[in-house]
Amino acid sequence: MIKILHSILIILFVFMSMITKSISSDISTILRNQQLTVFDIGVFRLQEDLKSTYPEIKKHKDVPYEDIYMDVVTSYRNNSVDLIISIPVNENLKKENYMSDSFRCRNIFNSVRDHLLRNENMSNYRFTMATSYLTSIFSTPSSWPRWRYDQSVLEELVNLVKLEVILRPTTELAFKDNVNPVSCKGGLETENNEIIISMKYN
Repeated sequence: MIKILHSILIILFVFMSMITKSISSDISTILRNQQLTVFDIGVFRLQEDLKSTYPEIKKHKDVPYEDIYMDVVTSYRNNSVDLIISIPVNENLKKENYMSDSFRCRNIFNSVRDHLLRNENMSNYRFTMATSYLTSIFSTPSSWPRWRYDQSVLEELVNLVKLEVILRPTTELAFKDNVNPVSCKGGLETENNEIIISMKYN
């Protein structure tokens, strides 16, 4: 009886070893079969492009790269793709600094947006530049989407993607003057006077 049980355990061990080996040796197939959508690719491209805007940000605010928060945040519920740039500042952000803070925020927004659209035809309207850029972002080299000819879809596309620049107080400034962040937000097609400025004063 003991010999039979021992034999069964050996057989089970060999069988499990074969299954484990089969799974591990087939990992390349598993990876190749994982679904990657054009949306996923587009978000990754936006993240990389956003990182490349650091030299433009530095022209307006000399902050180390590692101190700046940059990310692409997606929301299925809100049907949105937000390009977020949060920059620490150690001055202003008070009511009396409204003009200078909003001016700086808009300037950074415009510099980042212009950098993202730098390879588009500058003679076109900003809306056309934005749709051209975003269409290439959410396309693959092997296929060019037919929806690029649908004006209503292109309008949805530019409305989907928003850029937000946030000037946030450093910890020292926040405790010292009890101030809040200032942000400016808009689409890549948004004109300077249409950028939404959000400021909250204590």
